[in-house]
Amino acid sequence: MKVFVFVILTIFVLSGIVPSFAQDTSPGFTNPVNISNISSDSQSPSIISSNDGLFALWVENNSGRTDVFFSKSTDGGSTFGNPMNLSGSNVGQSDYATFAQKGNDVYVVWQTSLSGTASVFLTKSSDGGSSFEKPVMISNTTKLAAFPQIAVSDNHVYFTWLEKSENNSTNIVFAKSDDNASSIGVPLYITHNLGNSGIPELLATGNHVYLTWEDNSKGNFDVFLTKSDDYGASFNVPINVSANAGQSGTPQIAVSQGTVYVVWMDNTSGTYDILFSKSTDGGNSFGTPINISNLHADSGYPQFIVTGNNVYVTWTQTISSSNYDIYFAKSTDNGNTFDKSINLSNNFGASGWPKIASDGTIYISWVDSSPGKFNVFITKSSDGGVTFENSTNVSNSVNESYDSKMIVLNNVVYLAWQEGKQGNHTIAFSKSTTFVPEFGPLASIALLISIIAIIGISSRSNLKLKNNF
Repeated sequence: MKVFVFVILTIFVLSGIVPSFAQDTSPGFTNPVNISNISSDSQSPSIISSNDGLFALWVENNSGRTDVFFSKSTDGGSTFGNPMNLSGSNVGQSDYATFAQKGNDVYVVWQTSLSGTASVFLTKSSDGGSSFEKPVMISNTTKLAAFPQIAVSDNHVYFTWLEKSENNSTNIVFAKSDDNASSIGVPLYITHNLGNSGIPELLATGNHVYLTWEDNSKGNFDVFLTKSDDYGASFNVPINVSANAGQSGTPQIAVSQGTVYVVWMDNTSGTYDILFSKSTDGGNSFGTPINISNLHADSGYPQFIVTGNNVYVTWTQTISSSNYDIYFAKSTDNGNTFDKSINLSNNFGASGWPKIASDGTIYISWVDSSPGKFNVFITKSSDGGVTFENSTNVSNSVNESYDSKMIVLNNVVYLAWQEGKQGNHTIAFSKSTTFVPEFGPLASIALLISIIAIIGISSRSNLKLKNNF
């Protein structure tokens, strides 16, 4: 799918030098270590945590074959076990892997492309990631299926993916298991249109399942949401959450105490803005969208979290054709109003793709080219987002570091990212070493407003979508 991106953030994919990790420990973090196979090109990391350990997932390309790999740490990230090949492909390309965990069960889904088509596969571990079952295909064997997502609630496991129809339209497909993925039910079509549905986000809590996506079946792209109140047995008629004249996309969803929150990017104003809306009736209806960014330049790819009555949103903000910064805005009244946004990176490099997490302290990480190469940076706020500390360079590398992922558990921050040059990437990992780590002196962050905008176009997959922004 084509979506607006910041052009400078794609340049690093074609650059870099032979990987080697940081020589000096970043303040509050361990030296980065390689957790992937050295002889392969490793990309697209993900990390999750549980009482059984810390789990890492990525894809590796070796001799033209791409497989899904998994590794586990049982000592809080100090060491990781030998990587396990989960897809086990002899041919084809496995990619877009993601996973979820509940108790001792770990579920992994991905797409495998073979002979011009792609299918969604699932594997499961019942022993906390020590071993995995043989992968099974869960999508239609005759249709091109891609970009799977997964969510878990109790013994229910939910899946969604995109499926390409004979008329080249793309639709959202949903499937579920009510027995911890021992069996998978018949897939259900969430959309049945002649346009394109894309970028599905899936969330489950209790008996509720929520799906949001972008859809251009009405002409322009809008953000839609549907929900199930019966463990995914049936879904309500989709609601158009954005419902405006511009292009809306990349939706993110959160649910807290029965309130459903959605953020997305939208260009109705003439430049892309970060918009927000919420539902106080469990997703049956949504309020008028609020423009959170409103900075008269392109704002994109929001990430957000909800804790209590607080809503914290971060995104990438265009400053100039070669300069992007990480912005942040917060609401302390359950999303009714938002404070003026602040610039967290505020430098002359390209800063992008933020991640956000909180355990009472707010952590925001991103990749930043200000050192000359893209590195992974992080900052934190201990006062609910009023002020943020000076950022810390965690990767601190002479190589390109990007596609970072972050989780926080028991006052420890875990970071994984992709590092190296084209064709020779490794998966790096680092964790904080102090209780609520001190990254630097506390400082207020100055606000920088610009009026220079740029829009780029990228495409991630052979799943071609039409008329996208």
